[in-house]
Amino acid sequence: MNQILVIAWREITRLRKRFGGGASPVAVLLLMGAVGLSAFALRDTVSLGSGLYRVGVSGDVPAIEDSRFSVVEVDADEGQTLLDSKSIDVWIDGAEVISRPDDKSQYAVRALKQYMEKAELIRVGNSFAEEDAFPLRVGINYLNPYQPPAENQQGGETVAPVTKPEEVIIPSLTPPPAPFTQVLVALIYILPITFISIFFTSSFMDEKVNRRLTILLSAPITPFQIILGKMLPYAVFSLATTALIAILTKGDVLLALAIFAPTTLFIFAIYLMVPLFYRTFKDTTFIAMLVTTLTTAYLVFPAMFTNVNDLAYISPLALAVKMYRNEPFGWREYLFPSVPMSAIFGFAMFAGTRLLNEEFLMGYKPITRKAADAIYLMMAHAHPYLSVPLWSLLVIPIVYLTQVVFLAFATNLPVGLIVGAVLIASAFIEEVVKSVGIVVLAERKIVTRFRDILLLSALSALGFLVGEKLLLLISITMVSQASVSGALFGSGLLLLIPLVAHFIFTAIVTLLATKAKFPYALALTLGTIVHFIYNWKVLGGGL
Repeated sequence: MNQILVIAWREITRLRKRFGGGASPVAVLLLMGAVGLSAFALRDTVSLGSGLYRVGVSGDVPAIEDSRFSVVEVDADEGQTLLDSKSIDVWIDGAEVISRPDDKSQYAVRALKQYMEKAELIRVGNSFAEEDAFPLRVGINYLNPYQPPAENQQGGETVAPVTKPEEVIIPSLTPPPAPFTQVLVALIYILPITFISIFFTSSFMDEKVNRRLTILLSAPITPFQIILGKMLPYAVFSLATTALIAILTKGDVLLALAIFAPTTLFIFAIYLMVPLFYRTFKDTTFIAMLVTTLTTAYLVFPAMFTNVNDLAYISPLALAVKMYRNEPFGWREYLFPSVPMSAIFGFAMFAGTRLLNEEFLMGYKPITRKAADAIYLMMAHAHPYLSVPLWSLLVIPIVYLTQVVFLAFATNLPVGLIVGAVLIASAFIEEVVKSVGIVVLAERKIVTRFRDILLLSALSALGFLVGEKLLLLISITMVSQASVSGALFGSGLLLLIPLVAHFIFTAIVTLLATKAKFPYALALTLGTIVHFIYNWKVLGGGL
């Protein structure tokens, strides 16, 4: 532990020196925080389309209190002239609404009609007693699922405990449940975490390029201690930023830390891989920006469907949305995104300890060869019958997370447009992770016999299926509702059929690549096609 703290303190010292003559990273983070908190403070006051339509009014016209309309008083004699000259989009003369035939004027009329209908409903709702039939009102009570109903001592009736007072809504006035405001607030947490992780990648890359990392590797410390020591200050800073944002946005600090700690580990796991595989700052910057874009899309898109679809919980931002809505969620919803993210961090740390050697770090090779070398270094070469199933088991969180993101897209978009792409992409990813370890070992003559390759294919299929089912235990209710989940994760408790299918697909790819000497890309394509046909049949012929 002492070595880790020494490396962490050295990293803090290096960071201070790097910004000694320029902008402090703390100042940059504070600026980002100020921008984010300004957006949080203005979230209910700023509206899109402010002053979009100009409306001229003449005579006795009800007040129009909508930011989309800029209202001006005009004389009845000049109203038509202003409308024809496009100085105004709509002219309201008393009870008459006059418009032009062009698109903008017609859009203004429709928007005005929607506003007036809503305003009238509000007026009726405020003018008449709640017992009246119109407009319809619905009372909502949020029950506590962990507390049993209690009996009312006066009337002897059973009373269900509630978590907050009854909420009365008018359905016709209730906006769609899309949580734009809460997602915006939750995104404020992600921005500084991503920014800090880029500092971590930059520092790692700097030491790699200047060969100071080689000196560290020659010291009596382990690669794990080096990685953890260099990562520790940035991770602590990220968690401190999370707590600060929770305080400033009036969120639950402990709950925010619980939600975003796995997210922080997940982001750092991704950014750890970038400097290990790339040698120049140019390549690292490009990949880091690509990773930032994809990660942000993965976190934000599912959260937009919170309370619409349970697959939204694949993003931890959905939990933050629930937190800011004061809505409860259970352990299953929490573990659904957190376990795969934490498992991916564990896998990244294991990979980092195996890849942190000078030959791998400083070698110039195409990314495909670099990936093959990385897989070879991560596998126990002397024990292929153990390393191959363990490889398939350890990479399951990555495959699982990817597939569930595919499911989230498939569930919220027309299935007929995306189901084929989802099944093909999922089959491709599965066949890559199951076969690539065997192919790499065969290329390096660790395994050569036909029988060994078949046996390793069976073990790879077994490891993959075990890992898949273990992760599925925490999320079966989340993914079972999706129309393509049966094809991706197997059906019910019939484990033998998916196991045999996984073995056949893996054997096709590995035998074609190693014995038939097909290019790996071609063998993988053929195996993916067979896997896709199987998935399509499991789905029942598609649609």
